[in-house]
Amino acid sequence: MGNKAYLFPFFVSIPYLKLFIKNEKNMKVNVNHPSFISFLENVTETILSNVSVENYFTLPQEKKTSLLYMVFKLMKNSVKVSVSLTDEELISFIVVLWKKNEESENYEFAAILKDISNNFEAINEFTKPVKKQPRTIKTDRNNNG
Repeated sequence: MGNKAYLFPFFVSIPYLKLFIKNEKNMKVNVNHPSFISFLENVTETILSNVSVENYFTLPQEKKTSLLYMVFKLMKNSVKVSVSLTDEELISFIVVLWKKNEESENYEFAAILKDISNNFEAINEFTKPVKKQPRTIKTDRNNNG
């Protein structure tokens, strides 16, 4: 039960997804392709099954920021299962997911995605792993012994 097919029961080929993301700005790819729509729906369902987005518009700013971070992290992990995206490709994916949720009249989730796309750099900075500085071992070079 722990395999990827069980967690994400949709079939989108990685080359198709990469082709879509790279050509999204030119809109040469059919964003209404059934497999891609299924992928978007599954990413949305994965996020919404873990986070409640009700009353997003009435939340204080601190809670909104926390919710944006959590949704972004869940989305990034959901997408990472299928394909590895650069930051530019991830922004394009967020915009497409946002627009598809607006079309589905899922306005609160669409607003969250819009806020994530507007604040992408700040939110993405917190999700990147911190690079640890290598330790240098100090040795006593004056061993007169």
